[in-house]
Amino acid sequence: MSFFRPTAIGLLGLYLLIACQSTSSRDTPETPTIPLPTQLTGQQISQQYCASCHLYPVPALLDKATWQQGVLPQMALRMGLSDKQMNVLTSLSNTDEMARVIAANVLPETPTINPTDWQKIVHFYTTNAPDKPLPQPAHAALQATLPLFRAQQSTEAIDGFVTLLTYDSLTNRIWVGDARSQVYALNRQLRRVDSLRFSSPPTDRHTNADGSTDWLLVGMLNPNDRQTGTWAHQDKNSPAPVTQLQRLERPVQATVADLNRDGRQDVVVCQFGHYVGKLTWHERLPQPGANGETYREHILDSVPGARLTIVRDVDNDGWPDVMALLTQGDEQVALYRNLRNGSFRKETLLRFPSVYGSSYLELIDMNQDGAPDLVYTNGDNADYSPILKNYHGVRIFLNDGHFRFRQAWFYPMHGATQTVVRDFDQDGDPDVAAIAHFPDFSERPYAGFVYFENNGNLTFTPRTFPMANRGRWLRMTTGDFDQDGDDDILLGSFFKPVSPVHAEIMTYWRKPGAGVMLLENTLK
Repeated sequence: MSFFRPTAIGLLGLYLLIACQSTSSRDTPETPTIPLPTQLTGQQISQQYCASCHLYPVPALLDKATWQQGVLPQMALRMGLSDKQMNVLTSLSNTDEMARVIAANVLPETPTINPTDWQKIVHFYTTNAPDKPLPQPAHAALQATLPLFRAQQSTEAIDGFVTLLTYDSLTNRIWVGDARSQVYALNRQLRRVDSLRFSSPPTDRHTNADGSTDWLLVGMLNPNDRQTGTWAHQDKNSPAPVTQLQRLERPVQATVADLNRDGRQDVVVCQFGHYVGKLTWHERLPQPGANGETYREHILDSVPGARLTIVRDVDNDGWPDVMALLTQGDEQVALYRNLRNGSFRKETLLRFPSVYGSSYLELIDMNQDGAPDLVYTNGDNADYSPILKNYHGVRIFLNDGHFRFRQAWFYPMHGATQTVVRDFDQDGDPDVAAIAHFPDFSERPYAGFVYFENNGNLTFTPRTFPMANRGRWLRMTTGDFDQDGDDDILLGSFFKPVSPVHAEIMTYWRKPGAGVMLLENTLK
């Protein structure tokens, strides 16, 4: 308590200083102008205001209580209609973080809509929303057998706080990072053979052709807007990495590619942030600095919530383009076409309502027509509407050959988090493995992992296994870990408490070494 009070007072002073500076150029401060009320209905006003920032959310997406107690208060905060703005700002204990949030004006002082019109919106949603969340649509039953895989868990791996999970095929090592800023190398028996200690939790890793490694460190893991993330390079025989990029905004994923075709590898960074963030590419410059390579930052998009990127020459012009999944606020799949001069042109390929919880994306030819399709998951349920949602799940969007996409398949899966698409059974078509960090622990505790066996023509048999509830799966990767010629699957668990009625499941998650589980492919 003794620390919080002067910090809050100092931050309040900073807020007032910034607010005063914003009017310092005027001789007389102007009275804030509140928009006049309209004669429109609540539905018409919501379509006008809500659809201006993201795909329009219909009331049926959430139940009445969630709209009223979770989402609408947050919308009021971002529309200058909440008395909680100062509480939010003073909860930020870092002055630089607070200054950046204020400067971004994501929590405006002045209402952007007349309070009477806002109440019409609130009434429209709370009147037309269902009393309870809607049930999932009809779908194929989940079979509790997984004949192609054998589950193996190790007590000698790491605990259930996994933030990074990747396989290095060059060294046949599994790399696992955790929320305690530790990284471990595991062998095929899931035993530790090496370890590293970082300044913050790792979220991504890239192996280079020369055997060197790049590491992405998040800074602070929990939601924040501090610029404490880093990108570091570690030479093959070096005991420690050297920082190359600093002051990254809660980075969660990085892609290495030569975007400007100058022969040097650049890096695209998803700076997820919280209230603010950005998607950037960092041009590697010809002259290295004292600590290694030097980079010049270019902004692809000044938005929070960039989750992952895929670099691919989608128009076959010889220049790599960038596809991104944007998951916060204006949820969308965006394509940034390379204009060959260091700049990119954005095209929105798919757009989703702000409560959808977009979580993962893969670009792969699912119907084998020669055009890459999109496999997409939505199920992030950690924000202001943590209820079971009937639209969470795995989707396939087919490419019409001109990079326009339409939904062709959907399987409802509460809390869907990630997919890995491979031909696991080697029958000539791609299968899909999926995990969910927010499944229905009451009714379907084993649905945290689902293997979709491809039967052709976009039909799949969904399967799981009895031990699928032994972890709260957040990460997944694949590779031929046992070197027998087929793809195995590795799952990474991140402990987050759920209702006390699920105490038995949580005991599994808390066990030492329960952070990873191997699904060994028994095809060969």
